[in-house]
Amino acid sequence: MSEISRRFGTYLREQVTANDAQLAEPIVRALTIIADSLSSEDLTQLKTFAGDLGRKRAGEEHTFQSINGLFYELRNYVWNYLTAFCNTTEDWGSADIEAVEGLLHQYRNAFLDGFSMIFQEIERDLALQAEQIEAQRYTIRELSTPILPLYEGILALPLVGALDSYRAAQVMERLLEAISEQQADIVILDITGVPVVDTGVANYLLQTARAAQLVGAEVVLVGIGAEIAQTIVQLGVDLSRIVVYANLQAGISYALSRLGLRITR
Repeated sequence: MSEISRRFGTYLREQVTANDAQLAEPIVRALTIIADSLSSEDLTQLKTFAGDLGRKRAGEEHTFQSINGLFYELRNYVWNYLTAFCNTTEDWGSADIEAVEGLLHQYRNAFLDGFSMIFQEIERDLALQAEQIEAQRYTIRELSTPILPLYEGILALPLVGALDSYRAAQVMERLLEAISEQQADIVILDITGVPVVDTGVANYLLQTARAAQLVGAEVVLVGIGAEIAQTIVQLGVDLSRIVVYANLQAGISYALSRLGLRITR
């Protein structure tokens, strides 16, 4: 850098010191670092500061557009001071302007490098979290739809908790997979643990039963209590295509009898 560039660095620091009450603290700090870098021709502090600031902004979840805007705000301050300084000297030339612009370019690069480094780390962390969440969802799905092989050709699916469209789709998917994998002939759907059966839940059960029948399995519905039975009647839900028993024990006895088996002492 030329002597005139170093003089501008001194001028810039003086102006920032005189006007720091009117400027935001990050702007004051950045302008001071730029002024010192111009005066000393040492860019180490500038690059370190810009990189740290970029990393901090990334950690605060700033977007690329916002941190780019911060840089151009800083650049405008520098050029405003540069314009004022040019009015005080006739020695300023294109090489001096290129020196200041080059310094700002290095500042911006360090700033963006620091931002990108943390942003990429955040993206990797988010991807890892997404994988963990998906693994947890899979575990929850397995636990919430436990398909139990009771005997060769007989599966039981005890449902516990509320049924919504998302969980109903999971139940149907898991059940059809299990039927295909284990070549099941009979599936016992136990809704003892389902607290409420409304039109939506009833439709989910019917759709599941029909889907199971399409892949060759007979569906037995068990666990309908008195209150749920009244609700089903009031809703006008047609369960005529599904075998219905009061409890799991009766459902198992029926399933065994369909295979020509029975439980004896």
